[in-house]
Amino acid sequence: MITATATRLWLAVLAGSFAVTAAAAPSPSSSSCTLLQVQTSPDSVIGPCSAIIDDSTTAPADKGFALFIRGKGYHHTRRLDLALQDYDAAIRLTPRNAELFVSRANVAARQSRWREAAELLQQALTIEPANAHALRMAGTFTDGAESTRYFTLALASDPTEAYALLFRSRQYKRRGQLDLALKDADTLVAIAPQAINRQGYLDERGDRLDFHVIALQNRARILDARGEPQLAERDLAAAISYSPAALALAARGQYLAYKKGREADALADLDSAIALGSTDPDTFYAKGIIYVRQREFAKALNAFDAVMKRDAENGEALLMRARMYRQLDDSEHAVADMQQAIAVDARVLSESLPALRAAGYWTAQDPPRQMTPELQDAIRACMLDKDCN
Repeated sequence: MITATATRLWLAVLAGSFAVTAAAAPSPSSSSCTLLQVQTSPDSVIGPCSAIIDDSTTAPADKGFALFIRGKGYHHTRRLDLALQDYDAAIRLTPRNAELFVSRANVAARQSRWREAAELLQQALTIEPANAHALRMAGTFTDGAESTRYFTLALASDPTEAYALLFRSRQYKRRGQLDLALKDADTLVAIAPQAINRQGYLDERGDRLDFHVIALQNRARILDARGEPQLAERDLAAAISYSPAALALAARGQYLAYKKGREADALADLDSAIALGSTDPDTFYAKGIIYVRQREFAKALNAFDAVMKRDAENGEALLMRARMYRQLDDSEHAVADMQQAIAVDARVLSESLPALRAAGYWTAQDPPRQMTPELQDAIRACMLDKDCN
């Protein structure tokens, strides 16, 4: 039985786990209500599929498949409640389609119904134990070695299951197994862009992104971790050459933002990405970090504020904005942001405690477990002290 906790699932969603997957099923009569069409132009299937669904002469199997495809169309365009209705109707007509349960589990997870998602995924694997998409998704419901095992099983079933390659490579990187991480990353990049994009990369907000760019960015991070920054930057430049849009420019800008001496290049890429419509909080956070390094605190404050408008519970951005308020002598906002950062992200307190101790503002032997008057006093003192970092 697959087990999951809300925390693990949420982390999986943030990693982009729940992409809409492919399916092998009977083709309906209309050539515009097909798997290929929904993979390439999700919104365009709604009308043709609706015509099939509403036709009283449509056979149950074809109607079930049309509901599935229309559901995927809604899914890919972030109309999750409509997708859920279509998937449920399709399951009643074609209850042996494992892919339906995978997609339906996807919606449940995106709507934070974790137990329901896990149960639906288990049903998919009961119907088809070797279903690569279900196995890959099972990997996001677990962690550690068990998670890697599921990704490996998914790849044994389908060596081009892009998400399994992406997630396993990230796992290997976190463990320091960089050769294995690079091997998976190479395989992922080698998948033709047209083929990999049919798998439909969806980010944590449900936006559909170019999977080939994500693959190149992933390999660049691994190459950088291996001490090969020139090869990493080459991959990011290749992403821009392939698709000179916001996603690729933001990827290179975010990378260069943390490279000493490359601030001007990073800002050029980040500003270009924003001008092209990037709403990625990491893009604005990277700008903020550059401005901090350049001691342009007002600009940094604006950048971190832009992060918060797009990700209201970003603890790191709140912490950095608090520090910028402090630099600009706005202690009240600094204290408020610091307290909020601790409230939304437990890591902020653990990372800040050494500074509080070093400055003498927290003298108790045990770390604080919750926000107390003593901790509030310590935070306020730190936010009045520009050397408390």
